[in-house]
Amino acid sequence: MKNASLIKTLLVLSCLYSSTYAQKNKAIYSVSINNKEDIDKTSPYNSYYKIAQENSNQFTFHLIFSKDSSDFFINDNLEIEYHSFRMVKAFSRYQGFVRKTKSKTFIEKEIDNKTYILEEKTEYNWTLTTENKKIGNYSCYKAITNKKTKNNNSIPIIAWYCPELAYQFGPNGYGNLPGLIVELQIDNVIYGLKSINFDDKTIKFKEIDFKKIISQDKYDEIIKEKMKFVLDE
Repeated sequence: MKNASLIKTLLVLSCLYSSTYAQKNKAIYSVSINNKEDIDKTSPYNSYYKIAQENSNQFTFHLIFSKDSSDFFINDNLEIEYHSFRMVKAFSRYQGFVRKTKSKTFIEKEIDNKTYILEEKTEYNWTLTTENKKIGNYSCYKAITNKKTKNNNSIPIIAWYCPELAYQFGPNGYGNLPGLIVELQIDNVIYGLKSINFDDKTIKFKEIDFKKIISQDKYDEIIKEKMKFVLDE
C-alpha cells in the first residue's frame, strides 16, 4: 500500500511538473532607436538611420517562452514598405530569429537564399545591481554587461529584469538573469515590454532543422568566401 501511495504521489507531482514546463507564454516588445552622437550627418548612413528611427514604432517583436527555452522574432509588418522594414531590422540590432535555451543560443541566418542556424554558447557576465525601478506594474532590477564586437569595440548592455516573472529569457537572445527581461538597452536601442500573455494553448515553438546548425567559425568561413566571390566579380 505504501508503494502504491508513493507511486500515485510521484505521478501527480510528475503531471504538475510537466504541466508547468509545458506552459507557453508570449511577450510582445516595442523598440525605440535613439540618436547617436557619432553619426556623420552628411553621410547616406545618417539618412538610413533616420528612416529606421521614424518607422521603428510601427514594429513589434515577439518572445515565445517556457521555463526551458524561448523564441524571439520580429513581427513582420506588411503595411510598411520593404526599404523601411530593412532599415528598422538593421538599426534595431535585431539578430534574426533566435532560439535560446539555458545553455545555448541558436540564431537563424540567411546567405544567398540559404538558411543556416548559427550555434552560440550562452555566456553572460552580468553585474547585478541593487538599482530598481517600476516599469508598468513590474518591479525591476538593473543588470549590466558589455558585448564585444568583431572590431573589439565594447557595446554597453543594460537589462531591467523582474524576479516576479521567473523566466530567464528576454529580447534578442539576452537572458540568464533571475527574471524575465522587461526592458533591454543595447547601446542606443531600447526594447520595452508592451504586453504579456501566460499559458496560451495556441502558441507553438518554431521547428528547427538541426541539420542546418553550424558553428561561428564555419559561419565566418562562409561569409569570407562570399565576400571573396563578390570582390572577384
